[in-house]
Amino acid sequence: MKFRVMPKAGASFFAIVFCLLLLPGGAVAGQSGFEVDVAGGGSLNGNGAGQAMLMTAWQRPLYPDFLLRVEPTLEYMNAGGDTLWAGGFSLAGRKLAHYKRLTAFVDLGAGANLISNKHFADRRLGSNFLFNLILGGGFYLTRDISLSYRYRHLSNGGLFHYNEGIDSYYIVLGIGI
Repeated sequence: MKFRVMPKAGASFFAIVFCLLLLPGGAVAGQSGFEVDVAGGGSLNGNGAGQAMLMTAWQRPLYPDFLLRVEPTLEYMNAGGDTLWAGGFSLAGRKLAHYKRLTAFVDLGAGANLISNKHFADRRLGSNFLFNLILGGGFYLTRDISLSYRYRHLSNGGLFHYNEGIDSYYIVLGIGI
């Protein structure tokens, strides 16, 4: 199976996302346009992996209670001496819900990652290029500090023979700058 890249379509997509992030607009729920996140978590595949992630996010309001987020990540996973490094990005949407003293949110997104090994712990991943799907939710502790839970699935999307994937959970602390 060949994977064909369409450079013009891909470049156009990223140009549109970049322009949306730069358009002027008011602050949504007091959040800044840039955020730094640290996360710790583990594997949901039963291999006992511990995981840590550093993530940044550029976010831009598209609607009063909806943020578009571009999230570059760097991640470290370890299971019984087996180590995996992953770097990538996700494009996510964040839906805000305002309550009396609390702003809650739900995140949904997808992206791509490059990983250091095609095999990690008991998982055969099939490729050094993986897709990711994310789903999470949390709330803002203050105007610019958030706490959330995030589920993430990494796999090659069936492009290669082996595609066992990695399912992970994270507790994420975000700080707006």
